[in-house]
Amino acid sequence: MYYCTDCKKKFFDPKIYFERHGLTTPPYEKIMLCPYCESEDIAYIEARHCKCCGARLAYDNKGDYCNKACETRGKRLFELEAKRRKLRLVSPLYAAVRAVEEYNKEHGTNLSYGTYYGTRAGNKNES
Repeated sequence: MYYCTDCKKKFFDPKIYFERHGLTTPPYEKIMLCPYCESEDIAYIEARHCKCCGARLAYDNKGDYCNKACETRGKRLFELEAKRRKLRLVSPLYAAVRAVEEYNKEHGTNLSYGTYYGTRAGNKNES
């Protein structure tokens, strides 16, 4: 969406004008104008969406959520996700998988989890 700073109107499609500057062949200068007052002083307004439900926010809404219910739900979901991320950092299973990935990167191999821990490669990290 566009916004004209002169007439203060919002619109989706600006009027397009090609300034030729006396040239007979392209490239011409492309100028976008307000369809109401034909001013060149227009700004593009980026569409914003609710962080919880994804609904498009009103252009005058300065917040991150469309309503209080979404704000409450969104904050709770972000807290749960932070706990899950923390759990992934300290979980022994995730640590084991990271060890396999690290070993494969260092040695240029493609060992599976079972193969890694069934051979000496996995036993070296435990000692």
